[in-house]
Amino acid sequence: MAWLSGQELQNGKYTIEKELGKGGFGITYLAKDNNGNFVVIKTLNDAIQKRADFAKFQQDFLNEAIKLAKCSHPHIVQIYEVIHENDLWCMVMEYIDGEDLGSFVENQGILSETEALQYIQQIGSALTLVHNNGLLHRDIKPQNIMLRAGKSEAVLIDFGIAREFSQNLIQTHTQMLADGFAPIEQYDKRAKRGAFTDVYALAATLYSVLTGELPTIAPMRAIGTELEEAKKINSSISDRVNEAITKGMEIKPENRPQSINEWLSLLNIQKTSNNTILSATQIIEDKIIREFKTHVDYKSSKAGLLIHHKESSSDLALHYHITISDTHAFNFGENGFAVFRIPTVSYSVESVTLLPKKEVLDRCLIAYELFKNWDYGLLGWNCEHFARLVTTDEAISYQVKESILAFLNNNGYHPLAKEMMDKACQTVKS
Repeated sequence: MAWLSGQELQNGKYTIEKELGKGGFGITYLAKDNNGNFVVIKTLNDAIQKRADFAKFQQDFLNEAIKLAKCSHPHIVQIYEVIHENDLWCMVMEYIDGEDLGSFVENQGILSETEALQYIQQIGSALTLVHNNGLLHRDIKPQNIMLRAGKSEAVLIDFGIAREFSQNLIQTHTQMLADGFAPIEQYDKRAKRGAFTDVYALAATLYSVLTGELPTIAPMRAIGTELEEAKKINSSISDRVNEAITKGMEIKPENRPQSINEWLSLLNIQKTSNNTILSATQIIEDKIIREFKTHVDYKSSKAGLLIHHKESSSDLALHYHITISDTHAFNFGENGFAVFRIPTVSYSVESVTLLPKKEVLDRCLIAYELFKNWDYGLLGWNCEHFARLVTTDEAISYQVKESILAFLNNNGYHPLAKEMMDKACQTVKS
C-alpha cells in the first residue's frame, strides 16, 4: 500500500510529503527529515510487492542500492542511506531543487550547442563512474537529468532499472524502455548489453535537446525507417556534433563507440573534468586561498610534508594534513578545507615517498579548486585520502580501508578523483 502524506518512517526520522511518481518497479516520495530538509525516498511499488518473486526483487533492490551508494559523484544524485521500513528496503536520496532537462527544453526551447555539450559532458563523466562500478543506467533520457536551480549543473537521477553488467555478457534483463532513447538491444531480454547501451541513450538525449524532437524509435529504424539527421532539423549544429550523434546512435551495438569516453572523444570534450580545471593564476581567490597564500612558505624545509595527529589521547583516528610552512598546515576532510596552525603534537609520515615540495604545495590549491564542492558520498573521504592524493600522487586511505563498511566507499580509493587530479596537474604543467 502506498504511503500517505504525513506518514512517518524510521520512528519519525522522515515524514512523507507526497508521492512524486511511480514506474514499472519503483515508487518515489518527497519527504522531510526531522530537521525539516527535503529528501526523496524510493522503494518498490505495490505491483512488485504483490508478485510471487517479490523477495528476489527486494534482494536486487538492496544489492543495487549498495552499489549505487558507491557512485559518489557531483553529477549523480546522492544516496544518503538505505533504510528498512515495514519489510521494505528504501533508498533515501538527495532532493534536487530544479527542473528536469526535458521540461526545461519544452518550456525554454532547445539548448545551444555549447550549453548542451556542457551538460552532456557532466552526465558522461557520471556515467563513466557508474560503468566503472559495473552498473548500467539503462534509462538515460532528458527527463532523468535534473538541472540544479540557479546553477549550470546537470544531475543524473532515477537509477530504478540500473543493472550490473559484464561487457558483452548475455543476461536476462527486465524490459523497461524509454521510446526514442532506448537502443535496439533493450527490446530483446536476452540481448548483449554494455556501456554502448548507455552511449546510445546519451547520444539520443543530445539529439533531443538540440532539435526539440524525439528520435525515431529503434525498432522502426531497424526495419528501415531513417533517423533524420540532427543537423537537418537544426542547421546550427556543427558537423562534428552531428557526426558524433549519428555514430552514438548506430543501430548495431558493435558499430557504436564502446565506452562513454570513446564517444565523448568524438565531441572533443573527453579531456574536460567535472569541474573547470584552473591553473594557479586563474583560481579565483576566496577566504581559504587567501589564508593559504598568507601562510605558505615555499622556502621552508618543513613545508610540503604529510603529517598526522590525534585530536585527543582517546581519539582512535589519525588526522592527516599537509604542512605549508614552519607553523601552518592545510587540511582536507569531510568537514571541508582549512588553513590552521600545526598541532603541538604531530608526526611526519615516513612510510610514503612524497612528491617535490613545490608540486605538493601547488597541488593543494588545485585539489581545493577541484574538490571544494565535492560530494563526499555515503561514508565520506577522510583527510588521509586527500592528503595522499596531493603528496604522493595516490588516492588511498588506509583508515577507510580498515572499516567493515569499506566496500561502500571504494575501499578508500576513488578512481575519478585520481583521474581529475592527474588531468588538472597535467593542464597546469602544459
